[in-house]
Amino acid sequence: MALSPKEKKELQQRFEKQLLPDLDLSFELNGEVYKFNFDKNKSGDYIDSFTQAVWGGYQDAEEWKKYGKHQEIELPECPEPVEGWCDCDKCKSMIFHKEKNIYVCLSCHKQTEPFLPIDWNSNDYDWLPYEDEY
Repeated sequence: MALSPKEKKELQQRFEKQLLPDLDLSFELNGEVYKFNFDKNKSGDYIDSFTQAVWGGYQDAEEWKKYGKHQEIELPECPEPVEGWCDCDKCKSMIFHKEKNIYVCLSCHKQTEPFLPIDWNSNDYDWLPYEDEY
């Protein structure tokens, strides 16, 4: 479901009003400078790709809120850790135990180390530990 043209126009006005104080601010990322620009083309899209991208995210968030498109997730409760270190070689799903300040494997409930994926864009599930933990 999409927002009606009237809802979209009202939302766009609210978006611009909310960002108006930041209109003169610029943002730098990877050496490139971004700045909001509210100039639009005939179809109502922002000419500036940065502003259009921020508007797209703002609009998506509003649609998700309005139509309940967001996925509500509940994290499992962290189990009490068992003595020893994880060596189950299963999926390596883990959760942080706040009281003991350690990660606990959700398969064997033993203490484990946080892992990082090799590539955030890959579909494989090869995991490596942080570099400084070798």
